[in-house]
Amino acid sequence: MIIRTENLTRIYRTDEVETTSLHQVNLNIEQGEFVAIMGPSGCGKSTLLNLIGLLDTPDAGEYYFNGKAAAHLPEREKAILRKEQIGFIFQSFNLIDDLTVFENIELPLLYLGMSSSQRKSRVEEVMQRLEVSHRANHYPQQLSGGQQQRVAVCRAIATEPSLILADEPTGNLDSKNGEEVMRILSDLNASGSTVVMVTHSSEHAAFAGRVIHLFDGKIVSENIKKMSYVQA
Repeated sequence: MIIRTENLTRIYRTDEVETTSLHQVNLNIEQGEFVAIMGPSGCGKSTLLNLIGLLDTPDAGEYYFNGKAAAHLPEREKAILRKEQIGFIFQSFNLIDDLTVFENIELPLLYLGMSSSQRKSRVEEVMQRLEVSHRANHYPQQLSGGQQQRVAVCRAIATEPSLILADEPTGNLDSKNGEEVMRILSDLNASGSTVVMVTHSSEHAAFAGRVIHLFDGKIVSENIKKMSYVQA
């Protein structure tokens, strides 16, 4: 099991208001699953994804990543886990405008300390896989939205992470490019990657093997459509 949460709770506080974004969420995700998380705006979807991705810390409860209690690790250890084992795909692409496609994809590999030849080989491999090799020397602003998201996917999988987290990955794309990104995520899952995706689209959630519905910070239902994972 790659993800397990126990009574995971996140509360946001200001001087006057206390808002419970997640309330005692219990969730298990097996290695190799494709899970979609759905629910209305403000229900806690992105908060849950941020906690799973070690970008935030819960106020109560525990989170186990590959069997290790990870929620309250020192930030340095969280950063190591993120860069070595988790790939992020965002709605807004989050590419660096001053870097070429090649350099954007290469960036996480630099953080891992890979040699220049290893980085070049790995970047070329994922660019070929996602069919953006011909854009290697272009900058993000020279690409369409669909191409930018392909590059973002390349960057996310360049380190061969055990977990891919996608937060509304098709939110800024037209229907054609959105469908293409979903096919890419489906192919990655078929190759063994664990994918957890937040989406508002029931059509795109249909690509997942399991759909989790959140409401007011709680899991209210789960739909298992197929056993999409391979036991590790």
